[in-house]
Amino acid sequence: MFRDILVPLDGSQFAEAALPLGSRLSRLAAARLHLLLVHEPVGAMIGMGDMVVPPPDLDAGRQERERAYLAETATALRQADGRPVNFHEVVGSAGPEICEEAGRLDADLVVMATHGRGAFQRMWLGSVADYVIRHLTAPILLVPPARGEKPAPEPAVADIMVALDLSKDAETILEPVAALAQLTGAHLTLVHVTEMIFEIGRVTASGPIVGDSDLLEASRIEAERQLEQVAARLRKRNLSVTTRVVTGINAAGGLLDALSEERYALMALTTHGRSGLRRLLVGSVADKVIRAATKPVLVLRPPPA
Repeated sequence: MFRDILVPLDGSQFAEAALPLGSRLSRLAAARLHLLLVHEPVGAMIGMGDMVVPPPDLDAGRQERERAYLAETATALRQADGRPVNFHEVVGSAGPEICEEAGRLDADLVVMATHGRGAFQRMWLGSVADYVIRHLTAPILLVPPARGEKPAPEPAVADIMVALDLSKDAETILEPVAALAQLTGAHLTLVHVTEMIFEIGRVTASGPIVGDSDLLEASRIEAERQLEQVAARLRKRNLSVTTRVVTGINAAGGLLDALSEERYALMALTTHGRSGLRRLLVGSVADKVIRAATKPVLVLRPPPA
């Protein structure tokens, strides 16, 4: 179960997309909610061979505005929920400091936006989220930016799609996603994508020819068998679970097509999958899903073997 939930902010409405879901989960779990803003000092800038040092009051003024923003945001959440909200400002580089603070707090969950654009004149996330995903072993719930001027309303979590590639690494997502399902009462759908096999050189006017349909069917049957074994274990924990095997040109496309269905509120997957180092999902499947998804994605980097 979640005890400490960390929500990194940067002063922008983009980053605030994570607040409704982070706040709701902390309330359901009776967990401590922590807001974090990383102050990145204005460093010396090199230009045209000259060293340009910004005036000290410029950086101090930014930091003062950041502290006021954090305090106001925490107060608004506290008044809405009637529960305490902790807030922290640290100095350094955003990615490493978020990981450091998550470790210091022993955070069970980090809820953060996938992109941001700081109100304090800096670009955020994208690269920051990528750093956190690659270095943090705690679960991270990535929330796409809200469309429009205001943050999205507090979302319901009714059906969670769990992407599995039938590897042991992929199954490490099951513990945090089971905790999330128990907390929200969500149904779990275990999904595996069987990738199409095309015959080399066989192209018609309608496109490439799918080859060896018997092999594709055998792969589908085996995937269903393995998914059902995982589902049976989860059902013993009183979770509502179904399985689903879909066929796609590639894993990322198949997962995104399934996620687009209205019933799914979010997706969960690990950042490493089948064949270990031979198939790093960050940079391929997980990276494509995270960048293209319009719904929250729960990710976990498995600990080293």
